[in-house]
Amino acid sequence: MNQFLLFVASIFEVEPSTLSGDTEYNSIPQWDSLMQLRLIGEIEDKYSVEIPIDEIPNLKALSDFYAWLQ
Repeated sequence: MNQFLLFVASIFEVEPSTLSGDTEYNSIPQWDSLMQLRLIGEIEDKYSVEIPIDEIPNLKALSDFYAWLQ
């Protein structure tokens, strides 16, 4: 999870210490609807996963994204 949080922090341009698996959508100013889409794309590219479009509404916290990598 630590490497994942470092990756997400680089996308959000925040300090990694400000993020955890419990960090939720809209809980930080950088994480808006456009960033949600960017985050999905970046995760899909880096980790070679495909998150189905119908799953996007279920991605509410960073732990939800991380679950797709397991």
